[in-house]
Amino acid sequence: MAEVPAAEVPQAEKDELFCAYAAMILQDSELEISEANLNTLIKAAGGSIDAFFPTLFAKMCQGTDIEGMLKFGGGGGGGGGG
Repeated sequence: MAEVPAAEVPQAEKDELFCAYAAMILQDSELEISEANLNTLIKAAGGSIDAFFPTLFAKMCQGTDIEGMLKFGGGGGGGGGG
């Protein structure tokens, strides 16, 4: 992602990234991942996305273990070949 200038990232990918980052912030802040909260964070960050995307993303997150998906570690990599 860092290798592509922001101006060259397709709008659909920007929409997805805005929602994903906003959802992580809301989860970390122990706030509901709702359409309103997603829109508030995205607008506060200076973002602009298609209106349907936060609704879709909030519905997708309902009943999903977001916290579990955000936990890192524990998975160790493969050992070096001898």
